[in-house]
Amino acid sequence: MAEKKRLSELSVLNLLFCFMVLWSHCSGHPITVLDHSSWQYGLMICLQRLTFVSVSGFFFLSGLKLTLSSAPLQLGRYYRKRVISVFLPYLLAVAVYYVYFMRHGYFGFSLPDLIGYAIRGDLSAPFYFVVALAQFVLLVPLFRWLARRWSPVLLIPISLGITLLSAQYLNDILHLLSPALNFAYGDRLFTTFLVYYLAGCCAGRNYEAFTQLLRDNFSLLAVLAAFLAAADVFCSWQHFVNGQSVPFLETLHTLYQLTAIPALYALALRFPIRLPPLAQKMDRASFLVYLYHSLLITWFNDFIPHLGITKVSLQFLLRVAFIYPVTFLLCILWQWGCGRAKEFLRSRAAAV
Repeated sequence: MAEKKRLSELSVLNLLFCFMVLWSHCSGHPITVLDHSSWQYGLMICLQRLTFVSVSGFFFLSGLKLTLSSAPLQLGRYYRKRVISVFLPYLLAVAVYYVYFMRHGYFGFSLPDLIGYAIRGDLSAPFYFVVALAQFVLLVPLFRWLARRWSPVLLIPISLGITLLSAQYLNDILHLLSPALNFAYGDRLFTTFLVYYLAGCCAGRNYEAFTQLLRDNFSLLAVLAAFLAAADVFCSWQHFVNGQSVPFLETLHTLYQLTAIPALYALALRFPIRLPPLAQKMDRASFLVYLYHSLLITWFNDFIPHLGITKVSLQFLLRVAFIYPVTFLLCILWQWGCGRAKEFLRSRAAAV
């Protein structure tokens, strides 16, 4: 019963974070074209920044699921499953995106470029997550050992410091070594998300204590998350709309994420939801949704002007109404088809 309850909580949060990712990327077009001094732009970018908690939440859930079971980890089997469930679908998605962009005249075919896009994760906006996740997967023995050996009281503050330095000051640190050093891909280094993943590892390792802590401090977490969300919105508006310098904006944004994730988890515990069958299928298809929703958004953005619809607000509403159901439907159908194909191959192998 406890395992089912945990899986339900994880599924609810995973689906919520997936919805946030879709909203964030659906907002990309209006944020790009709207007047930066308008209230519409301010509203869209503030809502988008609030949904950025989704990626950090994904890393937290990944770390939690890694240590949730106390059974010994069979590394060979673990890596094999990750290759099949994560990295092969990612490589296929890179190839699909590359063919789409090539057919629409963005570039010609180049195998070195294609390999580079796959390694860097810069062919589409969501792909950086997989590149960072790959580093965590490779370092799984280290993170399981850290969560088992050291107290969260020590691990989380240290990892928070590393995360802040990596996310905000990586190139400043490199410039101390040489002014010519510059790294443009800090957002896909595992150190940039270290505190979220390691906090998840600690939570999974001490799951009962973690959930009890959330239940006992639900009110405080909710108030802190609401306060920091409001502060993040206010400072983002001042910076992006009014043009004021807010040098602590990204630090504030990190604090918002660090409170929003446990607050949402506490909410899922306090008001448990039993997902209906369709929502369970959506949850299982969420990684495919994460991989392919950006391609559908690109197609929609290319197609919608041909209908004579140019108003930004109407395009945005239609984009949301299209992307959410169509992306989930196609990914669920893809999983269903793959499942039927596997059953067919198994039955043929058994017959032989």
